[in-house]
Amino acid sequence: MRIDVEGKVSNTTLAASKPLLPLYEAIVNSIQAIEDAGITDGRITIDVRRDAQQVLQEEDPSIRSVTGFEITDNGVGFNNDNFVSFNTSDTKFKAKRGGKGVGRFVWLVAFREVEVESVYRSGDTFRKRTFRFVPTGDGVKDEVDSPVEATTPQTTVRLMGLRERYADHCPKRPETIASHIAEHCLEFFIRGNCPDIQLNDKATHTANISLNRSFEKDMIEKSTSKKIRVKGSEFYVTHIRLYASHDKEHQAHFCANERVVQSRKLTGRLPNLTARLKDETGKQFVYAAYVDGELLNASVSAERTTFAIDEDAAALLPNDIGWTDITQAVDEESKSFLAPYTEPIREEKRRRIDTFVAQQAPMYRPILPYIQDRIDRIDPNADDDSLDVELYRAYHELDVSTKEQGVNLLKEEAHTAESVDDFTEHLEAYFAKVTDLKAADLARYVCQRKAVLDFLLKLLARKADGKYHLEKNVHNVIFPMGKTSDEVPFESHNLWLIDEKLAYHAFLASDKSLKSLPLLNGESAREPDILVFDHACAFVPSPEAPFPAITIVEFKRPMRDDYSETDNPFVQVRRYIELIRANKARTSDGREIPIQTSLPFYCYIVCDLGTTLETWARDFELEKTPDGQGFFGFKRAYNAYFEVISYAKMIGDAQKRNAIFFNKLNLPSRVSVVIPQSPLVHN
Repeated sequence: MRIDVEGKVSNTTLAASKPLLPLYEAIVNSIQAIEDAGITDGRITIDVRRDAQQVLQEEDPSIRSVTGFEITDNGVGFNNDNFVSFNTSDTKFKAKRGGKGVGRFVWLVAFREVEVESVYRSGDTFRKRTFRFVPTGDGVKDEVDSPVEATTPQTTVRLMGLRERYADHCPKRPETIASHIAEHCLEFFIRGNCPDIQLNDKATHTANISLNRSFEKDMIEKSTSKKIRVKGSEFYVTHIRLYASHDKEHQAHFCANERVVQSRKLTGRLPNLTARLKDETGKQFVYAAYVDGELLNASVSAERTTFAIDEDAAALLPNDIGWTDITQAVDEESKSFLAPYTEPIREEKRRRIDTFVAQQAPMYRPILPYIQDRIDRIDPNADDDSLDVELYRAYHELDVSTKEQGVNLLKEEAHTAESVDDFTEHLEAYFAKVTDLKAADLARYVCQRKAVLDFLLKLLARKADGKYHLEKNVHNVIFPMGKTSDEVPFESHNLWLIDEKLAYHAFLASDKSLKSLPLLNGESAREPDILVFDHACAFVPSPEAPFPAITIVEFKRPMRDDYSETDNPFVQVRRYIELIRANKARTSDGREIPIQTSLPFYCYIVCDLGTTLETWARDFELEKTPDGQGFFGFKRAYNAYFEVISYAKMIGDAQKRNAIFFNKLNLPSRVSVVIPQSPLVHN
């Protein structure tokens, strides 16, 4: 061999995940040698070799590492023509069969050495040729060719010394190895004239596993190959149902010259695939599609691991075929074949989604008719959390596509529609979809409110250690501490728990010092829990009135009653009012103006009503609410309205305000639940 075999081997790629590919190459060579011999009783025997050093007491032999394989056939053998071809790099000797002349180099990528022993017919006599194939020099070493007493040809190829990176990925159990070989060489079995192939494993006392019988038992259930056309090229898709397959994934196998080159998982690409499907009798199977075509034969790489086909050839030349064109066509053909087996899964999944939406996620109900394709792609085994995520993604995809549709509709449809009626019909369909999307938006927001109320109820309950959460925990639910309304989106705060109108404001600061606020010019470092500068919704503010009112919210720890005089919330809020009035306001253009004495304040104190707070509220001359869960009153000296709201009242009132929305979405309402008044009050 007049080549540098070591360099050739180093330039030959073989993924660690494909440790059996060299074995497949040797088996296919044996099949072709039997074809060349023109015999009808072809036989191939595969012997598994294992690491003898791993023998341990009571060890399962089938978990010992595989070190090599021995492949024996009764084909034509290494006659002079075949040996010359073997010694020629990149030979075209088997070009008509798709041979690239590099398969033997793959042997040396995975194995340290190969031994060949071949008895072949030479005229009316037999000769025996032996040699070693190694990754050094010209590759062939110790070749001996001599006459031999024999009656039939026989060739043995020994693949020895499986390298560690491939041994780690090599299947160990003989039945699994046999299944891998049968599935890889499936095209030969399908043709019906495949030699008898058997696998032996002395270490596991396994003998004569018939790959032919394995095929007939596990893989014979198949449809007639279907011809499909993709941009003028013909492909054949053979559908196989694997009933005892080691393979856990549904796959499409792309073949060249009757051998698998690339495999692609179909789960996630085809709709409604479970781990195993059921046939008409209830038997479970894994699906495999085997794809052949002249284009694949002509495009396979030298190592038979990839195809030289552009991913998206149409991006450059519309009529050229790309890999995406092929895979999409195969997916559609597989989808059609599997429809009878996936339809029951689809129906069961739809029932489950309908139940999930009705009971847990009513916000998705309006959009279900528009996302059928997306629903088909959802994993049938997805849990509720995954299902929610998938439906949420579908909602956003629909939202984006609807916006694009609206832009295109107004931009192009009016010019391309054949009549006013056509344009009106398309416009009505578009707005019907928009209406359903907005209904989903509203439903999602209502569900969010329900979740917030339920969470807040848990937050106000006694913890395992007998204590209650701090006021900051409640504060952060209503509005994140240390943030302003410029930093927190409208959908991310829950001011509606206190008062719906608080959602509409010009500026809001949560736990920020007065001197840091852009609408005030002062020096105080005091930090009201929540300070709201109301937005003038009903009129355009004059320069003398940059904001029409200010709201102050003060939180106290749930179930607390151990207040000192410095903790008096009424004194704290009154002090905030005095400090704010002492500041100057800034207009939108940065001009400073005095804060008018007539500026009204709305002050909320959210707490649990204990004896101390009740006493302070009465001392502050506030009236008790009719339901007994709060106090209210107007303090003329400060032009301020005060309201003390117990946590029970805040949640109860919020539940009542939202009950009609919860009921419309079939969400259970807690309005009927009696929230007891704080036991801190001593009557």
